[in-house]
Amino acid sequence: MSERLDYVRQLETQITTTKATLAKLKAEKKEAMVAVQHEEIENLEKYLDQADVNLKDLSASAEDAWHELKASLEQLMGNISTSLKRLLGESDDTSK
Repeated sequence: MSERLDYVRQLETQITTTKATLAKLKAEKKEAMVAVQHEEIENLEKYLDQADVNLKDLSASAEDAWHELKASLEQLMGNISTSLKRLLGESDDTSK
């Protein structure tokens, strides 16, 4: 066999192996992304449940106590917004 033919076969093998490795990595990445999204969805559901509770507390609070609850709700709503943006793949860069 010629040196060139050996070299071509070697490259074909490397390319085939690399494509298989890349396909495996892509599949693993998809699985990891699904797991991360699932976790983010669970966090978002917890935030929303807490927001419902805080909103009920705010509605029932005394006039002078609602400001403390308002600050807590605003922080929670910020967390909800950030979590939702991550799920949607949006940037949370507010420095623009």
